[in-house]
Amino acid sequence: MASKKDKFEYMNRLLRTYMINMHHFFTTLTPQLTLTPQQARTLLYIKDHPGLIQRELGDYFHIRNASITNMLKNLERDGYIVRRNDNESARIKRIFLTKEGIEKTSQIKDVFDQAYQQIVEQLDEETIDAVIKSMMNINNELKR
Repeated sequence: MASKKDKFEYMNRLLRTYMINMHHFFTTLTPQLTLTPQQARTLLYIKDHPGLIQRELGDYFHIRNASITNMLKNLERDGYIVRRNDNESARIKRIFLTKEGIEKTSQIKDVFDQAYQQIVEQLDEETIDAVIKSMMNINNELKR
């Protein structure tokens, strides 16, 4: 019989494998979008939170500031976002989608919806609920 520690290590391997598989899965879908999976998720987040600042993106995605800076430079260069000065502080830049960015988020949503549908069709709601509950419990324990 496996020990609790062995089971925990196995669970960690499964979670890492899941994340790797999801990354590969979305990487195969995003070339048609000409974006990386992270760029696509970032554009969707900006769409839902217009006027956010760079730090909010880093906090949400748990990504270093330098990485967010580079990604935003690329998204701005490609015409998907624009950074505007804040009304109260010239040091703060607010991020908004451009017309092209809004159009791209529609394409992203379609591709992601197709991807999620492929995955969700293979899982029953009870399984999804159990995984959500387990992950919430684990994350709550790690925050302590």
